[in-house]
Amino acid sequence: MIKAVIFDMDGTLIDSQPIWYQVCTDFFQQNGFPVTMDDMIKLTGSPVAKLVDYVLQTHGQKDKERAQLITGLMDYAVSEILAAKPLMPNVKEVLAQLKQQGIKMAVASASPRNMLQGIVDSCDIAEYFDYLASAEELDYNKPHPAVYLHAAQQLGVNPTECLAVEDSVLGMISGKAATMKTVVIPAQAEWDDPRWTLADFKLTNIAELPALL
Repeated sequence: MIKAVIFDMDGTLIDSQPIWYQVCTDFFQQNGFPVTMDDMIKLTGSPVAKLVDYVLQTHGQKDKERAQLITGLMDYAVSEILAAKPLMPNVKEVLAQLKQQGIKMAVASASPRNMLQGIVDSCDIAEYFDYLASAEELDYNKPHPAVYLHAAQQLGVNPTECLAVEDSVLGMISGKAATMKTVVIPAQAEWDDPRWTLADFKLTNIAELPALL
């Protein structure tokens, strides 16, 4: 029996991936790195620190200040996403239905807490979540299961009684490694990726989620 649903944030609850791709491309180019949009798309689901490490290693500029790049990129991305408030269609209705059913809910994201809190506040969905789990506060980020296990612990629910909802392969692996049932809602361009067969359920829209419960 599923007692809790734990959501990824970017690409699952908010349509932020296009913003992330543009923000990362612009930011790195402004800082002298010849990255492309395709470079950023290939790293979908990766935390900011991994993006920065990839760019530094790929372009051989390890003398650049890593911590400064991480902070600068995150600040830029958060401001752009909060300004856009890109809530996915049907999200608020689905969250309300799950809450009425007595389902506990949390967010498990690679993004920092200030971004998660800012998004749920600005999109008016904070009331639905019992906990916001940021992998940046833990020892490991996705695809490690730490953030999902931490969220389940904070909810007081066994991981095997949780449903993880994701849009990326890295996130799906994280949820599965946490021994949770995993739902994936892929972007249309990634729908035919054979790796989705690892998930327990594959949906076209978050509106289909309540029927699973």
